[in-house]
Amino acid sequence: MVDVLAIHGINMHRSRRVATAEAWRTSIVDGLVDLRSGHAESLSVEFAFYGHLYNDGKSDAEAHYTAADVEPGFQTELIEAVAAGVQNESEQPADTKLWLPSPLQRALAALQRSRLFDGCDSLLISFVKQVDRYVHDTDFRADVLDEVAKAMQSSPHVVIAHSLGSVIAYDWLQHNEPPVRPGLLTLGSPLGFEAIRRRLDRPADRSRWPGTIRSWTNIAAHHDAVAMVKKLAPLYHPDIVDEPCDNPRRSAHAALCYLGNIRTARTIDKALDAAQT
Repeated sequence: MVDVLAIHGINMHRSRRVATAEAWRTSIVDGLVDLRSGHAESLSVEFAFYGHLYNDGKSDAEAHYTAADVEPGFQTELIEAVAAGVQNESEQPADTKLWLPSPLQRALAALQRSRLFDGCDSLLISFVKQVDRYVHDTDFRADVLDEVAKAMQSSPHVVIAHSLGSVIAYDWLQHNEPPVRPGLLTLGSPLGFEAIRRRLDRPADRSRWPGTIRSWTNIAAHHDAVAMVKKLAPLYHPDIVDEPCDNPRRSAHAALCYLGNIRTARTIDKALDAAQT
């Protein structure tokens, strides 16, 4: 058994399993040390790493994407939804008297002003395309879920999933039963976006608790537009504990900022305590 199973988010295609796992463990331990948690010294972490799967020639994460590369449907819906989380309704492009930009172009302009993804359209579009591939490429999705299945054999007490990783964790837990009932902690999750919810396989009823997990805490930073929908309980299950947190504006979505946050540390400490009872 391990204490934590970690599932990363997007744009990790140039990262490596061991280095990323160590960075995550260090941030988690730092948060637990600040709490004076007894779990800090001996914390064990298993990592479900799938970033390398994007390096198969079917994705081009380094491409200089523009609005012309955004496909209609899911990609456009998701960009416009992310932009809605940062858009200042009082701000309008300077040339609106002469030309009214499309909703997609307005969304990209709002995201540039917000500096999310460093104000770079290409990074945002790459993010959306990576999410799109997981949702719609059946073979790729199967490979990612196989990686999660192998990591789950370590019988974690708590699953920590960031960004797209929260979609993957929910997907796997909804259809599989882990060896032990873990707690689930989602960080910066886009699970609240309607564009994603519509495309996940879910029960027909409103009981969307993912399988046999012990608990589910969702943490969303104030300025994190990827987690624009801050509360998942009304959308998935009333037993979800939705917590706010405060990350730096420019790195509001960063995994390491979430992992060292006091809300995250308290949730992990509580889940590990529960696993010992």
